[in-house]
Amino acid sequence: MQPIVPEELERARRMFTRIFGNDYGGELCAQLGDGEFNQVLMCRIAPQVWEADSIPLPTKILCAIALLAAAHQDCRYFVRAAIHHGVSRRQVDEILLLAGLEAGFPAAGTARRAVEQGYQDHLAMLARLGKPRMDW
Repeated sequence: MQPIVPEELERARRMFTRIFGNDYGGELCAQLGDGEFNQVLMCRIAPQVWEADSIPLPTKILCAIALLAAAHQDCRYFVRAAIHHGVSRRQVDEILLLAGLEAGFPAAGTARRAVEQGYQDHLAMLARLGKPRMDW
């Protein structure tokens, strides 16, 4: 595999900052050094998907939350992206109801608890950075 070049790393940093904001995006950028697999995923594959522009970014984030809920996976990363993009808690709850209806309510219930934990993680990051608490 070809080594990751500085331009690809910078593209990934811009992508994470755009999706997750300066604070949490910056934290995620620290993972760019976590081995070749992570670099290929985060610098080559993810930008191809997240930089496509036919679907608005908040809609993609809601889709990611729904897909992760349906797959019984952790959606906390995207809760923080939703907060950054002004997606309301009500919108997230509605997407989880849809995921529950179509993929099963145990999955949606698990995701709903992860949404709350994602919000708490976001508040902890704000406190760590000395930034004001925000309601969501």
